[in-house]
Amino acid sequence: MNRMKKTGLAAIPFLFFVSCNRSPEHYLKKGNRLAMEGNTAAAIDSLNRAVLLRPRYPEALTSRGLVYEKLGDPGKARYNYEKAVEMAPAYAPAHNNLAAIFMDAGDYKEAERRLSAALEISPDYAYGRLNRGVCRYKLGDFGGAFSDLSRALELDPGLRLALYQRALAAVKLGYRAQALADLDALIAAQQDLPAAWFERGRIKYEFGDLAGAAADFNRASALKPGAAAYLYRLADALARLGYSDGALGNLDLALKADPKLARAWLLRGDIFAGLKQRVPALESYARALESDPGNAELYRNRAAAISPPAPGRPAKSARPVKKRR
Repeated sequence: MNRMKKTGLAAIPFLFFVSCNRSPEHYLKKGNRLAMEGNTAAAIDSLNRAVLLRPRYPEALTSRGLVYEKLGDPGKARYNYEKAVEMAPAYAPAHNNLAAIFMDAGDYKEAERRLSAALEISPDYAYGRLNRGVCRYKLGDFGGAFSDLSRALELDPGLRLALYQRALAAVKLGYRAQALADLDALIAAQQDLPAAWFERGRIKYEFGDLAGAAADFNRASALKPGAAAYLYRLADALARLGYSDGALGNLDLALKADPKLARAWLLRGDIFAGLKQRVPALESYARALESDPGNAELYRNRAAAISPPAPGRPAKSARPVKKRR
């Protein structure tokens, strides 16, 4: 027992001596590796050592900020990014990650402002173009978003998120063929993205390709089980194709996932009304009204259209008309 303690104490100066001969780059690489492995506590420790050895080290500060984000501490992440930007204004990743903090908080205007400042210094930073494109899309500047996302893809054709976001912007601009091409390319590269299948289904639906839309919505639903919006859109396409049973089955699943999805209740009512099944149709319209009272007139009109006319007042007996002599 005493020998073990002595050995441990004797080893401390040696280990300290070795650690002092490690470079900041060593601890940065080690910290990044540990973070990728999910060992966040050890990653923070290693990055702390890198910053201790080189206080003005924006790369290490940015990496440490990313680890704090993984730990769910955006405050510490923001502090690290801001320190990195302060000491190295030309270091684009710190600007980009700081902007992403604002994006996560829903402040797209501030994020765009910071990204624009960063891109003035580093106009060919692909991730900055990507994130500013997302910000501009969120702010309603679809042309600016399309331009930024196209440039991001020119700089880095492997940015799959840029393909998806550009497709969304293309839809808003009326470039449906471009949107389909982007989504086709994205799905070809990675087939397990439910959002890509869903968006492609929506475009096909708008083009009138109901069978193609149904197939894409079905794939999206399979990749993301229980997604009420996906199941609803699949049911809608199937209903328009005349597959009432399939549509009703998917609506049941959608309403199980989200019992207050008024448009699903409305569609369910319309399908039953078309099948001349008045009772379940009226029940569905009533549930739609309960879930969405703001559109009460719509649901009441649908119900009234399949309800028998209210009985009129009893007719009064006519008085005999006296004949004139």
